[in-house]
Amino acid sequence: MIGKEESIRTFNQKEIASLLSGKSFQNENFPVASFVIKRETKQLIRRFYFFARTADDIADNKNLTHKTKLEILNFFDYSIKKSFKSDILVLNNLIKDFSTLKFARNHSRNLLKAFKLDAKKQRYKDWKELLFYCKYSANPVGKFFIDLTYFFANKPLINKRIITKSSDNLCTALQIINHIQDCKDDYLELDRVYLPISLFKKYSIPVEELKNNNSSKDFNNLKKEMINKIEKLLDYSEKGLQLIDVWRLRKETLIILNIAKRLCFLLKNNDPLKKKIKLSRIELLFCFIKGIICD
Repeated sequence: MIGKEESIRTFNQKEIASLLSGKSFQNENFPVASFVIKRETKQLIRRFYFFARTADDIADNKNLTHKTKLEILNFFDYSIKKSFKSDILVLNNLIKDFSTLKFARNHSRNLLKAFKLDAKKQRYKDWKELLFYCKYSANPVGKFFIDLTYFFANKPLINKRIITKSSDNLCTALQIINHIQDCKDDYLELDRVYLPISLFKKYSIPVEELKNNNSSKDFNNLKKEMINKIEKLLDYSEKGLQLIDVWRLRKETLIILNIAKRLCFLLKNNDPLKKKIKLSRIELLFCFIKGIICD
């Protein structure tokens, strides 16, 4: 324990390392700082990503109790809040940047709010509740990316409210796309269902349908309703992203926007209960080219 008033259990590098899935940014739908981004910025973005990946692995670990997951995530939160140095590399690497990147602490702690939800919550009752989850699970990543890029560009963030809202919409859309892609695995492996329960009720579908190898007509309707909502989020985000006046950041976000749009198309026309829906290398290349040449 760190102290009586905090009652925080401490953990070490060996304990945390044993809980990791081995996944990296190469397993994601979207580029985690592609070749478009400058090297100094890319290193910090990936450092932030590895922190998020570590916390996500803990929240998703099937061998941990809900209580232990929360103990670890609370220790992470305490360490970030107090700049407490342990021997956990992913935390130390993050904390050492706080003196320069003042915004990083808040974004990191907001991410942990989502992983704490994952540690104890298994159902989302409606679209509003799912959006609240995405507010913490996805949106802080976009905000960190924007703040970091403008910090190194030494430029004021003009149209901050519009750009930030557009980033939130894009990040939320990507998160929910991922929920649809992984809906079967999340249910079978973690008994976790992000797809709103209100939609299962609307279409008279039992949650157990997620274990099937084929989608029913009703589940397809549920899926399409969700994708229509996602596409509206992407439409809302596009104009705001065009206002980003740092060229590299604007191009990166437009690449990601194109990836999200293409994934929506694929999900509409394929069955996520039958197979994992993802972009081919050709489709990914097309999204990169379109994001770079279009403005």
